[in-house]
Amino acid sequence: MRLVGVEAGGRGNAAGQHAAPLSFGSPGVLHGSLCYVLQDAAGQTADVHSCSAGLDYPGVGPEHSFWKDSGRVEYVAATDDEALDAFRLLAEQEGIIPALETAHAVHAAVRLAGTLPRSAAVVINVSGRGDKDVNEAIRLLQARGDRV
Repeated sequence: MRLVGVEAGGRGNAAGQHAAPLSFGSPGVLHGSLCYVLQDAAGQTADVHSCSAGLDYPGVGPEHSFWKDSGRVEYVAATDDEALDAFRLLAEQEGIIPALETAHAVHAAVRLAGTLPRSAAVVINVSGRGDKDVNEAIRLLQARGDRV
């Protein structure tokens, strides 16, 4: 079984534009746990960004840090735009309004599915309801010029 975790790629790879500590961070102590953290040279947490309030955070739990270091889980990032596209895709195609956090995973799953044989199974952990995110998703889609 292949496990893939998806981080918040935000607006891009520059510091302060994403919330992807497993992709761009380094080991540090946050809330008393050794984990990957987006931080400066002095160990102070860095600014982060994500369209998803639940992913807009400079660190991850120690479990994810361990899984990354052990190679058990592969971590990738999905940008805000990719998450918004996936949010819309799942809502339009399946009638499921995902949380913006889940929309990041949907994007990665769709991208991954295109590389797998048709017989492969892909499971997405739908981690939350999107009704709380609908107004924010509409605002963000309209801000980038999408018709909603």
